[in-house]
Amino acid sequence: MLVLVVLHPGTAVGLGPSDRGLATSIGPSPHRSPAAPSASTTVPPGSPPGAVPTPPTPTTAPPAAQPTPTTPPAIPARTVDAPGALPANIAPQPNFLQSCSGSQYDDSLTCVAATLQAIANGRSHEGLAPMVLPTNWGQLSPEQQVFVATNLERTARGLPPLTGMASALDQAARQGAARNTDPGPPGGFPFSEWASNWAGAVGNPLEAMYFWMYDDGAGSANIDCTPSNETGCWGHRENILVRLPCTLCLMGTGWDATGYSGDPSMTELLVETSGNPAVDFTWQQESAFLS
Repeated sequence: MLVLVVLHPGTAVGLGPSDRGLATSIGPSPHRSPAAPSASTTVPPGSPPGAVPTPPTPTTAPPAAQPTPTTPPAIPARTVDAPGALPANIAPQPNFLQSCSGSQYDDSLTCVAATLQAIANGRSHEGLAPMVLPTNWGQLSPEQQVFVATNLERTARGLPPLTGMASALDQAARQGAARNTDPGPPGGFPFSEWASNWAGAVGNPLEAMYFWMYDDGAGSANIDCTPSNETGCWGHRENILVRLPCTLCLMGTGWDATGYSGDPSMTELLVETSGNPAVDFTWQQESAFLS
């Protein structure tokens, strides 16, 4: 699973004039065995000292014995099957950190417009069209916005969307957001592959999506990407773009308004599963609002 933490105050990585202390960390990534998923963490520049949790080791695992509710699964070596990393970080242009609040949920027109412009600039480096939000974006909850934005990045690259938000995965993701850590599938939930991200100190899911997708390599706020250990570089991006079979792929998302030292904390958990898990929001019902 991957964890992304975008924190305004705190870390040593700067994001320009409006430093917020962004940092990211990667743990277990898409798993394909009886083990736990990988995680990535991102914390924006300027986060409170000691606020960034110790990230788990990046990994990937296959289907196997389901983890029990009491014993966490082992973390396998990280081998993500996802589109390649970018050649270099793309600094946000415009710098939406100057337009968005990192201390509370911010879905203002100014914040959303600036972040969408930055995403459009990032996508242009891959020859992709700008992101177009669904017409009901403002009516979606932060958790639903994380789900939708993730699918918009996947489908833009020809990857299948996650079909819905599973209630059990949402609960696990909410716990991760409250604890500032990567979520994993709860005990007893069937999975063959999974990945997760966490972010803190960002007021809008689009901000987290930007750092996860376009500014996650060497020299970024990704605390799992260092000169001495580059295994976590671009881990958040790889988790978002993981090539799940999507026979049945579901997502869980979490949002805690004050989970990261009083600032917002958000998570996402992508899982290839089986059976018939209860879902509370689907890509199909959102498709009516997509152009």
